[in-house]
Amino acid sequence: MGFHSIIKTIFEITLMSTFVLSLGYFFVTACALAISRMRNKPEIIADESLYPTVTVQIPTYNELAALNCAARCLDFDYPVEKLQIMIGDDSNQPELSAKIDEFAAANPRIEISRRGDNIGFKPGNLNVMLPKSTGDYLLILDSDFLPKKDFLKRLVVPVIKDPTLAGAQAAWRIINVHDNHSTLMGTGIINIIHSVILPFLKTATNQCVFCGSGELVKKSYLEEHGGWTAGALTEDVDYSLRVITEGKRIAYVSDLRIRCEVPYTPGDLFRQQMRWAYGVMRAFMAHGKKLFLSRTIQKRTKFAAFLFSSGYIMITLLLLTFIMGTLNLVAGFFGVDPAAGQSSTYTVGHFIYDSALNFLLTCGMVVSSIAAGFINGFGFRSLGRLIISSLTVGVVCMFFVGRGMITAWLGLPMKWFMLKKAGNDQAVNA
Repeated sequence: MGFHSIIKTIFEITLMSTFVLSLGYFFVTACALAISRMRNKPEIIADESLYPTVTVQIPTYNELAALNCAARCLDFDYPVEKLQIMIGDDSNQPELSAKIDEFAAANPRIEISRRGDNIGFKPGNLNVMLPKSTGDYLLILDSDFLPKKDFLKRLVVPVIKDPTLAGAQAAWRIINVHDNHSTLMGTGIINIIHSVILPFLKTATNQCVFCGSGELVKKSYLEEHGGWTAGALTEDVDYSLRVITEGKRIAYVSDLRIRCEVPYTPGDLFRQQMRWAYGVMRAFMAHGKKLFLSRTIQKRTKFAAFLFSSGYIMITLLLLTFIMGTLNLVAGFFGVDPAAGQSSTYTVGHFIYDSALNFLLTCGMVVSSIAAGFINGFGFRSLGRLIISSLTVGVVCMFFVGRGMITAWLGLPMKWFMLKKAGNDQAVNA
């Protein structure tokens, strides 16, 4: 078997696998579009005596955007006696910590937690705040998240109705969508998760996964599990798999959206996606076997975990299909293996036709991203730019995701990356 024949065989296998998963995305996307037309009215429980005590935790590392987030939390229409607000400041820049202290001095309800280093990254910070937290639930917010006044009142509804829940996750809404092609691509990725995958999981499996911010976590369960996994780059997915494996459920409040940013430079987007891919891969390596092989866990729960991780499976297959497809087309076009029988007649027209056909067979995620855009009010104005972003920034991003997954699979370490946030340049005055 010649070189071209080997490449062609591998390509056809990966193409067919990608096509099958792409069909799954078409189905889930169609369901999500139908679900989006049946949104319920926002629910708030009037009896405030039922509200649980909540500690807001805002972990930050050299980010003044945390002050914007904290200012929004001070404005919550939630009983003051049931609300604790804490900034976990890991900053190594004294001038930034000084500004955070000034903000806290002007707003005495704000508490500051410090540990003098950034060991264990975000989960290490959260673990230090854990024993200082007085709430029965923890509302975890990254520094660039901007909740509305009624956010917490609406987020506690599921846990009031069902105290056995491990917590509740709110949907994300991106505020810098149209800045450039990187933010469009980043928004497309987030929208697939929050407007397609999670709403479908809520309807089909009654299960969800924590997403790292905009999440309400039951403190007692977290303490029983020994806290967050220090050093985990996606501590949210790691903890979700741990509690799901023990039969706990996480609610998704799909009609409650919290505003936030996506990276606005290509480099930051690539690093973010590489870190997420690494963290998710490590989480499934640590807990996936126990989850999927368990005889007590419901099949729909296993399906929920698989579907949540399917994006990375899809990207891996797309990457392999892209590489092998390119090699196959180039080999055929330049006649690397004449025995394959197509080199003498393979033309530019054939090349374009095959490329277009392969794209149509594997475009499930692109279609999902476009549909999610319409669900979020994109309209046709951004359709062309979103497709261009997917075929340019998105293609490069695949390689970084692949690098993250391979690094995790090999058991190699990956450092935590500091990402630029526009909110850091627009922090409220102390």
